[in-house]
Amino acid sequence: MKKMFGNRRFKLIDVLLTTIIVFLAMTAILLIFTKGSSDHQLKSAQSPSSDKDAVVVDKSDSKYEGIKIITETSNDPLGKYAVQYPQSKNEDFNNHVITYIKQAKKNYLQEISNVKIENNKRKSELNISYETHVDKKGNYSFVLMNNKSLQGSKRLSEIESFHLNSKSGEQLDIQAVFKEDPTTLKKITDRVREKIQQTDKLNDGLIADKMQIRTEPEWKNFENFAISEKSMIFYFESGSLKGEKAGPQIATIPIGDMNDLLKPEFQVAAAPPAGGDKVDKPDAPKKEESAGSKDTEHGAENESSKEEPEAGGETAPHEAEETHEKKIALTFDDGPDPKSTIQILDTLKKYDAKATFFMLGSRVEYYPDAAKAVKAAGHEIGNHSWNHPDLSKMPLAKALEEINRTTGIIQKVTGEKPTVFRPPYGAYTDQLSKQTIPPIILWNVDTLDWKYRDSTKLLEEVKKSTKEGSTILMHDIHQSTADGLDNVMAYLQSQGYKFVTVSELHR
Repeated sequence: MKKMFGNRRFKLIDVLLTTIIVFLAMTAILLIFTKGSSDHQLKSAQSPSSDKDAVVVDKSDSKYEGIKIITETSNDPLGKYAVQYPQSKNEDFNNHVITYIKQAKKNYLQEISNVKIENNKRKSELNISYETHVDKKGNYSFVLMNNKSLQGSKRLSEIESFHLNSKSGEQLDIQAVFKEDPTTLKKITDRVREKIQQTDKLNDGLIADKMQIRTEPEWKNFENFAISEKSMIFYFESGSLKGEKAGPQIATIPIGDMNDLLKPEFQVAAAPPAGGDKVDKPDAPKKEESAGSKDTEHGAENESSKEEPEAGGETAPHEAEETHEKKIALTFDDGPDPKSTIQILDTLKKYDAKATFFMLGSRVEYYPDAAKAVKAAGHEIGNHSWNHPDLSKMPLAKALEEINRTTGIIQKVTGEKPTVFRPPYGAYTDQLSKQTIPPIILWNVDTLDWKYRDSTKLLEEVKKSTKEGSTILMHDIHQSTADGLDNVMAYLQSQGYKFVTVSELHR
């Protein structure tokens, strides 16, 4: 009996141990499954953020043979950036440019990461754009301008230039352009200093002394330069002295005045005699003809419109007849683009619609045919600055230069000056608004096409906010906007809206 009880006890122990082992195994499996599920949920939770902050890279052709434009944009609300740079068929040149771009982005993102989250209420921004200069032999000079704002505080501009022989692919440096003579560097220094003195009228003092240091006769001080058919341009970054300009110091010298120092392949014919035409003198910011701008909630009204024939005692009957017209203005920023802008023009024509295109001067320069097509189709053209900087963080003279330069290229390409102005990001100062520039026009419906890059989302955002009198913001540089516009137009037309330019809407 005792023996039977002992055997029974051992069997109970075996059952208990087996039960414990099975329980532990099940617990382990459950933990593994739960962890995997949690990891999946965590990744799912993180994915919207990564989608929102994803970097979008666009590649497009330029008007310059063998050169493409690369544009990278990040819409991170705390650290957005828009970076634009050239790409050639020469890999060494491309690697040289990309190395600079990567380092610039790395520096910017590192500076953002060092800022405490609670101090990140004011947005940061990096904007790298570039200018292209071509000399008489077809050599390219690309001047990259690095503008950075951290938590709303604008930093001084940085300049970096790259040079390419369009035929051989050789990269040029400053010493490859000038004669190998021991006196050459000293003569360059003297002429650059003289030009800066004449242009900026520097007085004695710290700023003048600082410029003296920046233009010391060392080749490294002149490595940021550009050559066009008529001029040689030298760029000098500003320091941090109080009273200095936020932008770079620039010295533009007619090539004819540098002929004796240049190698033969870079020389030009002698300049015309005294009293002839002036050659490539830098333009000072000019005041446009007064447009009588006046701030309103969504932009500015053109007071000159008060002189229209409708103004007078007979306006009431006309206004009564027009009360049933639901007018809205479609606007497109940041173009033109040789593909998406043309597609948008075709869609607008299909619905017999007029719109307003706020163009960047730099893109008008690259895509003049697209700008001409907008004008030929009868749409309104607006000024959107040259390189899309935040004008509210720039000195007034520099902001006006952005605007006037864009006005100049639009007039040169289309034959007419832009009639309205939209500041990038909708940011401008009271001082700028008081200048005699075209009326400032903002918007009250943001389609967020720059954020979603989704043709189906375009219609969703339009439906949410559009009403009579709306000014709708879109961007004609995005293919998704061009693809989604037809559905938007069909919907708006079905709702009885009439499509007019912003100038017509604000009359």
